[in-house]
Amino acid sequence: MSEKPRTLDVLPEGGALAAPAIRTGAGIDRLADFLKANWRAQGVFLLAAALVVVARFELLPDPATVIAMTWFQSLATFVASWAIALSCYLVFETVRTRSLSASFSYLWSEIFTWKNAAVAVPAAVAMSMVMNSYSDFKSNIAVFHPYQLDVVFQEVDRLLHFGVQPWVLIERVIGYGSATAILDKIYYLWFFAVFVPTAVLIGMPDRFGIRHQFLLSYVFVWGILGIVCATALSSVGPIYYDRVYGGPSRFTDLVQKLEQADSAWGLTTMQVREGLWGAYVNDAATIVSGISAMPSIHNAMCVLLFLAARHVNRWLAAAAAVFGLTIFVGSIHLGWHYAIDAYVSAIGVVLLWKLAGYLTGSKAMRRTKGPATASTLS
Repeated sequence: MSEKPRTLDVLPEGGALAAPAIRTGAGIDRLADFLKANWRAQGVFLLAAALVVVARFELLPDPATVIAMTWFQSLATFVASWAIALSCYLVFETVRTRSLSASFSYLWSEIFTWKNAAVAVPAAVAMSMVMNSYSDFKSNIAVFHPYQLDVVFQEVDRLLHFGVQPWVLIERVIGYGSATAILDKIYYLWFFAVFVPTAVLIGMPDRFGIRHQFLLSYVFVWGILGIVCATALSSVGPIYYDRVYGGPSRFTDLVQKLEQADSAWGLTTMQVREGLWGAYVNDAATIVSGISAMPSIHNAMCVLLFLAARHVNRWLAAAAAVFGLTIFVGSIHLGWHYAIDAYVSAIGVVLLWKLAGYLTGSKAMRRTKGPATASTLS
C-alpha cells in the first residue's frame, strides 16, 4: 500500500495552512480597531468611573465586603431600568406601527448587537460601581467630616429668603395636607425619572451626540458633588436637624407637621427617614444608606436631565424642567434639603456638564456654536 502524502508536501506555499494565520491577524486588527473605537466612544467616562472605584479602595474600610453585599443590587437597578425602557418603547412602537415585528426591527438591528453590547455592558458595570461607591462613601461622610455645617446653612438659607426659612414660604402656599401627600409620591418617582433615561443612554447608540457627555457628567455629579463636596460640606438637612444638633430649632415645627401628615396620609418620606437613620446609627452597609444634604443630588440629577433633554426634544426639556422644579419644592417641603443645597447643585452641574463636554468633544458642545443641522443629529 502506498504511503499517504504528507500534508506539507501537497500544500502549496502560502496555501491553506497560511489562512488561519491571516484570519487570526485580521481578527486581532479588528479587535484592536474596535477597542480603539470603544475607547473613543467612552474612554474618558470609563477612566473617571475607575478613579471613583480606586478612591473607594484606597479610602474606605473593607470595600470588598460591602461590594460583595450590595453591588448586584446596584447593577440590578440598571437592568430593571433597561427592561422598563424597552417595554415602554415596544408598547409605544407597537401602538404606532400596529406591528410587533416592526417594533422589534430597530432593536435587532441597532440595540441587540454584539457591537452595541460591547459598549453598553462595560458602561453599565462601570455606572453601577460608581453608584455603589457613592453609597459607601455617603455612609462614611461623618467618619471623614462630622456633621457640623447645618447651623451655617440654615442661617444662609434664612438670609437669602428675606429672613424666613424656605419651608415656611412653601407651607404658606400648599400647607401640609393632601398636597404634601401628592408631592411625597412624586418625589420618589425621581428614581424612575433618573435611572430609566440613564439606562437608555447607556444602552442605545449615540443618536444625539450627548451620550458620552451625559455619562461623564453623571460620574462627575455623583463623584465630585456627591462624594467630595458632600464630605467637605457635611450636613444632615432639616429633617434630621433636631436629632443631630438638639432641639427645639427652626425645623421642629416642620418635622411635627410632617409627622401629622404621615398619620393622615402615610408619607414615604417618614419611612425613608427612619430607614436611613437606622442604617446611620447601626453603621449598616446597604444599597440605600448615608445621610447628606449639601449639595442635593436629587436636584443635581434633575438639572443634568434637563441639560441633556435640551438636545433631544424641546417638549422633553420642558417636562424635565417641570419635574425638576417639583423635586426642588419637594426637597424643601419634605425636609430633606435647604434651598441652598439645590442652588449649589445647579451651579455645580452646569459647570460639570460644560467640563464633560470639553473633555469628550461632545456634539452638544459644538452645536452651541451654531444652529443644529441634520448632520449634527446623525
